[in-house]
Amino acid sequence: MIRTKSRIRSLIEEIQLLSGHNIFESTRRREVVEVRSLLYVILKKYYRFSLREIQDLCQEHGYVITHASVIHSLNSFDIYMKYNSNLADWYHAVVVGLEEDVAAARIDFIKPKLKYLSDDDLLKLSTLVKEMYEEAIIQMKEEETLQSWHLNDKKGKWGL
Repeated sequence: MIRTKSRIRSLIEEIQLLSGHNIFESTRRREVVEVRSLLYVILKKYYRFSLREIQDLCQEHGYVITHASVIHSLNSFDIYMKYNSNLADWYHAVVVGLEEDVAAARIDFIKPKLKYLSDDDLLKLSTLVKEMYEEAIIQMKEEETLQSWHLNDKKGKWGL
């Protein structure tokens, strides 16, 4: 993922717009801490920011943070998402475009290299891709089943 100041600025603005919170506000209010965590996770996962780069970005915006706090925030994100359903929605809203960019970049990286592979290597690769695809389909079906069970359980249809 190409990271420019304008892309990072747009990311910050989008998250702040979705959440209605200033990410760099110097506060420990839960909702702001959770939104900050969302930003850090996206910066780390999609833009490959180091802890130091996250720390520097915060400092540029007037928010002083330590490496330990960034690590804690990154590690706590999944827990925050369990208790704040908006956080998952915001994550997916922001990430949907980023995943497409990352996928396109990966495809562009792989395509020109395929012509240098032998037939045996291409056969191995096609077998691997087929297995990965089948595993992904199985996992998607399992997740759909779990989600439907969870929704039905919330509605009280299982009677357990």
